[in-house]
Amino acid sequence: MAETLLIAFVVFVVLGMPIGIALGVGTLAAALLYPALNPIIIPTRFVGLLSDSFLLLAAPLFILAGNIAARGGVARAIIDLATVIVGRFRGGLAYVNIVDSMIFGGISGSAVADVSALGTFLIPQMVRKGYDKDFATVLTICTAILAPIIPPSIVAVIYAWMADESVAAIFAGGYIPGLLIAIGMAVPTFVIAKRRNYPREPRPTLRSFAAALRDALPGLMIPIIIMGGILLGWFTPTEAAAVAVVYALTVPPLFYRELALRDLPGIFADSARLSGVIGLIIGLVGAFGWVLTYSKFPFRVAEAIGTFAPTWWLFLLFVIVVYIFLGTFLTPSEIILVTVPVLLPGAQALGIHPIHFGMVCVIASAIGHVTPPVGLCLFVGMAISGLPMERLVRPLLPFLASIIIVLFVVAFVPETVLWFPRLLGFVK
Repeated sequence: MAETLLIAFVVFVVLGMPIGIALGVGTLAAALLYPALNPIIIPTRFVGLLSDSFLLLAAPLFILAGNIAARGGVARAIIDLATVIVGRFRGGLAYVNIVDSMIFGGISGSAVADVSALGTFLIPQMVRKGYDKDFATVLTICTAILAPIIPPSIVAVIYAWMADESVAAIFAGGYIPGLLIAIGMAVPTFVIAKRRNYPREPRPTLRSFAAALRDALPGLMIPIIIMGGILLGWFTPTEAAAVAVVYALTVPPLFYRELALRDLPGIFADSARLSGVIGLIIGLVGAFGWVLTYSKFPFRVAEAIGTFAPTWWLFLLFVIVVYIFLGTFLTPSEIILVTVPVLLPGAQALGIHPIHFGMVCVIASAIGHVTPPVGLCLFVGMAISGLPMERLVRPLLPFLASIIIVLFVVAFVPETVLWFPRLLGFVK
């Protein structure tokens, strides 16, 4: 039963069918071929899954808040603040790029939104200041994967829902890995900037720093409201996302005056389009996962993995390799939705904490945003810069290597994920 389901799914994906439709067709094939099943499970699981989860509503709300912030002047204010903080170093705008993605990732939760919002400003600006266009593009693409790692992360919300774990715990677990990845990308940036003698930005004065901080503060309040409200117990993640949307619609436009009423229909339409794609996949994964569970497939996979990966670190190594491979043709949310029901029982059987396992999955799947041939951030960066993919592959390698090295550190040192959630009382 499970084998029929998976074979049909893989065949249709290889033939170019969208992943959501392939999930539904694979489930339908299994339901038609086996009398024990009934095709009615597809609509019932689809509707039941999406209508019964209040937590899942956080994902489209975070997408909407990020899109409003991206087009409402927040991105420009964050770039100005990062410039006065790190711009004075050699290759200052490259470090600005990294810091911007850390901050903006705490607003949007989306790597694609990060590239779209920050790349439109930073890539042309870096080129005008004398940076190589391929370097500026690759750095912008790679730093964007901080958005799914540093809270609020849409992918982390999906994992928490699938694993039945605390969103606050996995959000808190993303801070140290996100910081480590930012530091990891700063290493090749330092070497390249020194070798190519990239320029420094003017040393800021106390007055310019105060002005940049004052200008950025309305935008910085968005991640503070989200995470502060969740960590203090004032909001659930969904409520925090709703508050962030209301705040992004009202406060930043008053300060930045870059968001007109005529822009709102387009923002809502784009957000609805992306949310609809995620919702379609989640709904069909419900039926897909039900068939897998009914056939006991996840437990058989867990036993099989246990025979050739009998230790927790071998298991995580296997997961990382599989995720990086899947990232070449699937998006992070698709990878999480398809694989977590199968792999999580094996992780728990080996004593891997679900929050630690979840963060490893989030980071490993996020790498797919930047890897050819179908990395979404890669294509957005290509569209902004006008460079073909073959011009970006080689400059991409040092940054990709630094991300993978940090991923191994996070995987094999669980406290990099668990220390902060444990400090806050979310993990025992």
